[in-house]
Amino acid sequence: MAEPRPADIRQFGPISVRLVHGDLAAVQAEVLVNAANTQLHMGGGVAAALRSRGGIEIHQEAIQHAPAALGSVVRTGPGKLRVRYVYHAVVIDYDVSKGTSSSDVGTVMKNVLRRASSDGVKSLGLPLFGAGVGGLSVESSLKTILDEIERASRSRAGSLAITIAIRDREEFDRARVCFRDYSDQDARTREEADLASDFLNELRKKRNR
Repeated sequence: MAEPRPADIRQFGPISVRLVHGDLAAVQAEVLVNAANTQLHMGGGVAAALRSRGGIEIHQEAIQHAPAALGSVVRTGPGKLRVRYVYHAVVIDYDVSKGTSSSDVGTVMKNVLRRASSDGVKSLGLPLFGAGVGGLSVESSLKTILDEIERASRSRAGSLAITIAIRDREEFDRARVCFRDYSDQDARTREEADLASDFLNELRKKRNR
């Protein structure tokens, strides 16, 4: 896995976020987060990689909790993975042929952060929820994840290190651009206020001519 450059690391209050090109199953963290479906079948993509390294017992424990609601987070043991837990973040409806929405990603990310806080977890490794099979763009998924991290950072007391791992090189390169250009909510609010002020000033100028 490639080492992150300074441009691939951002700080949101007590929460640090780094972007890496590589396999999520190779991330060193207390918890690895699987992008799960409502039946918690670990059949492909990130889930298959975690099952391959961690063993079938992760899958066997996960499906005991099925069906799980969209947006929920199911915690299982790590199998052979050198982590405390695997969180199964449910973002795909197994029984309905529809993609993952940004709202689904926002809800599940909020619940992942809450679960990590209640478990006393200090480091997380996670994928881009909903990108690829879920149908969301890399940019939409990453922006939604970062928005929830930024919100959570306002009330979080302890530190948390989050690693977002992206295996596909093209997707990683797109994510790096989005990550670098991301503006937090306060910055966007200021930008919107400035634009509104400029618009009003232009209207006043036209009326005074």
